[in-house]
Amino acid sequence: MRVLRALSLDVVAGAACGGLLAEHMARARMLPGWWVALLTAVWCIYTGDHLLDARRKPAEPATYRHAFHRRHAKALTAALAAAILIGFGAAWTLRPPVRLFGIGLSLAVMMYLASAQGLILPRLPKEPMAGFLYAAGIWGGPIVMGAGSTPTLLLAASLQALAAILNLVMLGVFETAVDIEEGHRSLALRWGGERVRGWVLVTSFLGTVAAGIIAGLLPLARDVFSILALQIAAPAALLIADRWFEKNERYRLWGDSVFLLGAIPRILA
Repeated sequence: MRVLRALSLDVVAGAACGGLLAEHMARARMLPGWWVALLTAVWCIYTGDHLLDARRKPAEPATYRHAFHRRHAKALTAALAAAILIGFGAAWTLRPPVRLFGIGLSLAVMMYLASAQGLILPRLPKEPMAGFLYAAGIWGGPIVMGAGSTPTLLLAASLQALAAILNLVMLGVFETAVDIEEGHRSLALRWGGERVRGWVLVTSFLGTVAAGIIAGLLPLARDVFSILALQIAAPAALLIADRWFEKNERYRLWGDSVFLLGAIPRILA
């Protein structure tokens, strides 16, 4: 299980289920090339970021995932190069509007990775950028090609971005000591763990209530917004029961697993 998490396969699975949620909401069926491009992109971003983090510090990394990436850097770098080629090849098969969106998103991802490594915009918060890119990658294609209501789709995508941001900020609260040791930046380090914890609790509550209200107002999309409400609520729940979830990094397993719920509406449809 630790190896699967170190390889970010749990995050990739969550993105796949998010794609199913977006497809269901948009009443679209994305081409196989889109799925290949999406999943390879998610894996490449996380793997590339971990490899860069593992190389940045001369000392042994404090976390298993960074130590894993340092030990297997050559093999992972080769796999990363192959995945990038496969992803670009798959993206080339997409319809022009989706391909154009993907190009723009790829440029934004490169800027994010450069910022995460302190090369440009070193003070830009990582969590909001990463959460926005995560949701944009999942929902962008279905929004462009779907037949559903665009405002409603954008609202669902925004709530998914909020869930992703809250999840990442929650991880930063749990990993404040590790981030200090490894030289990472996070909102918890910038503003203080207790202050950010309170922000997550309040924002998670308000976001959950908002998603629940929307679910009640839109019966045809009730399943989607109910799932989004659960995803938004999860970071607050993990922080409330922090003593249990901090053991063996349970907060990472549960925080990432909640995104698997995105497959439920598609399965039950």
